[in-house]
Amino acid sequence: MCATLVGWFANPFVSTLISVLLGGVITWLAAWIYYKKAGDDLKKEAALLKKATAAIVYFLEHPDAEIEVRRDVYGNPVGLIVSATGHARGTSMAEGVAADASDS
Repeated sequence: MCATLVGWFANPFVSTLISVLLGGVITWLAAWIYYKKAGDDLKKEAALLKKATAAIVYFLEHPDAEIEVRRDVYGNPVGLIVSATGHARGTSMAEGVAADASDS
């Protein structure tokens, strides 16, 4: 049986075919691992950009707000501290009926 396998591998067509198939599987596996990692990194970056876009839109809608950027140890922005002040103005009005004390 072993001699039969050696006979198959001695054939240049079979050994080339097996080498091509094995090389294709290894190449596919390496590419899949690389692109899986790249896709995961891209998803993380897209999530950060989505948050940054929301912060920019908030700042454009509220130009009077005071915004301070929070950063991690590497200097990358990780959040915002937003403080805003508001003003309130009001009026009041009272109505009533005066009663004459002499009628009591």
